[in-house]
Order: sequence, then structure tokens, then C-alpha cells
Amino acid sequence: MLFSSQKEAQIHASKVSKENVVKCGDLACQHDSFLQTLSSAKIINHSTFTFEEKKAGKKKKSKKNKGEPIVDTVKECFSPVAYAITLSDSLFFPEGGGQFADKGSIVIKSKKMVNNEAMELFVQDVNNIDEVCVLLCRVTKDFSHEDFTKILEQNDEDIEVVQKLDWDRRFDQMTQHSGQHLCSAVALTDFDISTHTFSLGDKMSYIDFTIDESWDKEYATGIFSQIEMKVNMHIRENLSMTPTWLDRDDPLFETKVRSRLLPEGLKGKLRLVEIQGLDLNTCCGTHTPSLGHLQMIKFFRMEKVKSTIFRVHFAAAKRLNAIMNNMYDTQANLTSKLSCTDTEQVQRVTQLLDEKRDQEKAIRLLNEKLSNLQSKEVLEECRSSKAKLATVDLGDVDMNYMSLIATKVLNDDTNDEKSVFLFIGCPEGSDEGSFLLVGDKSIVDKTGKEVAAMLNGRGGGRNGKFQGKGNSLRSSLGAVKEYLTSTILESQ
Repeated sequence: MLFSSQKEAQIHASKVSKENVVKCGDLACQHDSFLQTLSSAKIINHSTFTFEEKKAGKKKKSKKNKGEPIVDTVKECFSPVAYAITLSDSLFFPEGGGQFADKGSIVIKSKKMVNNEAMELFVQDVNNIDEVCVLLCRVTKDFSHEDFTKILEQNDEDIEVVQKLDWDRRFDQMTQHSGQHLCSAVALTDFDISTHTFSLGDKMSYIDFTIDESWDKEYATGIFSQIEMKVNMHIRENLSMTPTWLDRDDPLFETKVRSRLLPEGLKGKLRLVEIQGLDLNTCCGTHTPSLGHLQMIKFFRMEKVKSTIFRVHFAAAKRLNAIMNNMYDTQANLTSKLSCTDTEQVQRVTQLLDEKRDQEKAIRLLNEKLSNLQSKEVLEECRSSKAKLATVDLGDVDMNYMSLIATKVLNDDTNDEKSVFLFIGCPEGSDEGSFLLVGDKSIVDKTGKEVAAMLNGRGGGRNGKFQGKGNSLRSSLGAVKEYLTSTILESQ
């Protein structure tokens, strides 16, 4: 059966006997976070559905080939038919506890298939549905759905199912999550600062801490600099970080466990993660077996986002290394371009910004003087025209300058309210650029769209102002002038 939505397919796939599957919280990935392949699990249930790509905005254009949209080759190779699959146990972590879902692949072989070819499904998402781990899998367009169905009809002992993890993604997420646990534990244990919330981003993560309202940013930054030092001390000590399971009714739970927002009525054993001698916290996520894998944690940006909330952006392990390498490369590049040492960069950029502001001010003054002269020439051309029309090529100018000229001629005491002005601006040797049609409301509103079409462009406007862009401004200017002249004279 082909389901019409991903949600329906996942719910159907989750309808299994709980005796046949390992429940979420007790999965293989939650016992051994460093496990990268798993071949002991079996397919318990599956459903098929039509995958709907998320609607994106406008397609990006390639810088090398401006007219050609960038093709997403990954999406292009996938079939619109996708699978929701439930395995007896999962190498893949289902999204939860603030941590993203794992990705990877499932390779399926049948011992009875003549060609014995492997069939590969790509795990794109993993969800916890009523404690059942359901994998969302995509397949390539050359994937044989008939062969897949035939394989699933065979006995379990004739089917080999190998789960392969996207290890780089897992390790990155795992180290950031473990880093968050460590930071929150040190803040609470040593400074009595609790964690309000956290976010594990794909580039940078942050923790929101609850602080005293009287703390200003400078004071809070000093406190969290001490926390950062203490955190890295524990990393150097390489404290162990291990999962354990504890019953909610166990007295130890109330006295030793740091936990937040557990659902009411929760029963049975809960998974906890313990940092040796420092912290014991409820968590379903994957973590490193010891703090040494974090290598180092760095607080990058600290800000007071609310009166009692202090946000700390951080990174650890390989992600931190990548960020630092990128920062070093950026700094080296700036040092070369600015012709200064790294310690002089801020001073040099400040100097350049000051010079830029001075230059912009000088340009504004020059534009003002130039526009005064040009507006007089435009008005003279308009007065000498029977149609009271002026069509002006202003050269390589932007819409701001065209608007400045337009404002001056329209507000000039000598201007006739029935006058019409067409300005175009494009680089030397080019026919592409912007245009601005202003003046007599009845003429401009009537001819605006036709003018845009004649200039091989498009635009919009009303109440005596129509602006846009065109691809044949200079080459069509003469024809547009004739059209406007004819239209204006006919209306007189």
C-alpha cells in the first residue's frame, strides 16, 4: 500500500509488537555510541509513501553561469517513492533530547537472489513514535521496488541487513551534546547557575543559562570565563561519560539525578548519562565514552538576551578545530589584503570605514551639484519638445541617482505638470540597466507597461511613477521616444 503522507507511513510502520523491537531509550546506539555498523537487526515492518520535497524559495543561480540554476544532484537522483522502516534494533539515533537524528544507509542482501546484488536505502531521518524507532529511507531512481518486496517476503535467516552510520555527523553531534552536558554540569555544580535551554546547531551551538537579573554583561562574562576554564580542566582529566538506566521510583533518582521537564506519570527505567564524579542527568542522546574526545571547548560569543537569560555560543572537538582553522585562514587573508599585522586589523578596518564614509559624503555632494546641472538640461529639452517630453540616457548610474534627478525636475518651478520624463541608466557598452518614467500621471500610468515591454524588461508603479529594469534600453530608446511622443500628442 502506498501512503499519501510521510506521517501516515511512519505511524503504520510503528504498529509492531513491542516484543519484537528494542524500544527507544534502549537502542544499540544508546548503549554504544561508537558503534558504526550493525548487522544483527531484522526488518520488522515497513510502509511505502510518496515523498514530498520541501518547497524552496527562488532557485540560486550559478556565479559562473548566471542564467543556469544550480541543480541539486542529490534530490535529482532520488525516487519519489520512499520507505518508513522499523528494525528490531537501531544503529541510528532518533531525534530527541535536543539532538538531531542520525543519517546513513541500510544495505540489504538476499542469500536466495541469483545475482546477490545489494540493495541500498539511504536513511534521511529517524523518529521515536510511541517508543518505536522508525527510519525514513530514500532510494535512488534505479532502485527495484519489486525486488525489495520479494526480499522482504523471505525468511529472516535468508536476509542480511547491514546498518551503516554517517559517522562524521554522529561524532560531531555527539561531541557538541556531550559538551553541553559538561558546561551545564559545571555551571550548576560550581556556580549554582542552571540551564534554561540549549540548541545544538549544525555550525554553532548555544546554551541559555538562568542568571541573576542584577548581573550586567561584563560581570556575567567574567563568571562564564571561569566556567570555561573549569570545563576544559575536566576535559584534560578525561573523566568517563557513561550511560546507565534507573527506575523513576528509585530514591537515588530524587537525590542524585539532574533532570528537567520529565512527563508526568512516566514509569519504568529511564536512561541517564553520568560524567564521572560530576553529573548524573536524564538523557536519551548519544555521548562520548570520556571527555577526552571533546579535546577542548571554546565559548565564542556571550550575550545577555533577556534580563535573566545569558546565552553562551560554544563548539568542541572537530567542529572547534574546523572553526579555528577557518578563523585563522580568514585572518591571514585579511592580513594580506589590509597590508597590516593581525593585531592592527581592527584599527585598519576602522580607518577604511572612516575613509569610506568621507568618500560617500563627498560623492553625495558631487551628485547634488551634478544633478542640479543635469536637471536644468533635462528641463530645457522638455520645454523644447512639442510633446513636453524628455528621454535621457544618464549613463552608468543607479536608481537612486535617477530618482534624485526626477525629484529635481518635477519640483522645479519652471516645470509643466503635463511634462513626461524617461530616464535610463546602464554601464558603458551595455544595453541592460534600469529605467524610470515620471511626470503626467495620466500618461505615465497609461504607457508604463508598454514602455517596459519595448525596453525588453519589466517594472511597476502608479500615480505618475513607473520604474523597472530592461535588457535593451539604449537600442530601444528611439522607438520608445516615438511611442511616447505619439501618445502624448494624441491626448492633447
